Amino acid sequence: MKRIILSVILLVWFCGINAQEKRVLTKESLDFKKDKDSLFSSSRNSEDFKNRKSPKQQLAKISDYLIISQENDTTFVDTTLTIYKDYKFNYLRKDDFELIPFSNLGQTYNSLSYNFKNTKLMPSFGARARHFNYMEIEDVNYYRVPTPLTELFFKTAFEQGQLVDAFFTVNTSPRLNYSIAYKGLRSLGKYQHILTSTGNFRFTTNYKTKNEKYFFRAHIVMQDLLNQENGGLQDSSIENFESGDPEFIDRSILEVNFENAESILEGKRFHLDHTFHFVQKKDSTSNHTLNLRHIMSFEDKYYQFDQSTAATNFFGPAFKSSRLRDRVTLENFYNQFQLNYSNNL
Repeated sequence: MKRIILSVILLVWFCGINAQEKRVLTKESLDFKKDKDSLFSSSRNSEDFKNRKSPKQQLAKISDYLIISQENDTTFVDTTLTIYKDYKFNYLRKDDFELIPFSNLGQTYNSLSYNFKNTKLMPSFGARARHFNYMEIEDVNYYRVPTPLTELFFKTAFEQGQLVDAFFTVNTSPRLNYSIAYKGLRSLGKYQHILTSTGNFRFTTNYKTKNEKYFFRAHIVMQDLLNQENGGLQDSSIENFESGDPEFIDRSILEVNFENAESILEGKRFHLDHTFHFVQKKDSTSNHTLNLRHIMSFEDKYYQFDQSTAATNFFGPAFKSSRLRDRVTLENFYNQFQLNYSNNL
């Protein structure tokens, strides 16, 4: 019986061996094997990458977002919410404590103080009452940021209109920065013929070489400030408004002196400021510095007042009764060279 069982097992095993076919390696099978091996190796590498500890990323500090003034006074972006931020939440984007605003955004101000810091040698352009929102050279800042920075400002205006100020800056490299910004306002106002429409575009760039011997910065500013003029309220309208008559609570129905005049201040400026250091202070043992600085600026602007007919009942008799136009234009090309030497001894 045992011999029979052993014979059957040997017969089945021999038939199984003869049933195996020899595998022929074709091109398709070789490609499939390669793909399978590469897939296995890639999955194994990805697992190793996940298990590998990634280096700690350095986070940018708020003190790294630098704001550089025209005089090289440097500060950094302030993201805190304080009462000082509320003081600057206005059309001028600065504290206007010493200024009394007019009835509409974008108009002039009454100054309660005088600035004694004016060191300009040349006389200023006329129509100074329209220059409160006109950005001069000292009003333009330069930036150096580790990551792109955006600031958006929005405020509703009187009746129809809004005030928007959008700003963006980026460092394409640690030594090269660009910034672009635009502030626009359109406000109808509470009274008749008092619309304001202003726009301030500015573009800045600054660069320094790797050895920090050469510094370059420049800006382009284009501005237009349009104001409709009404000459103020008539005497009868002032009496009606101050009396508290319900019919004259709405300021838009109060009569003004005229409704056919407007003024515009428009200008553009191209500014360049660069410095080359011949002798640079490297450490505390260095006592000498020598640099050459060149400042070049070109500005073209004009102020114009237009009125279709003369308001003789308010201003009195006029030599010209229609198509009144008063225009003043300024083209200023400024060049300055400086050779600066400093010795700490």
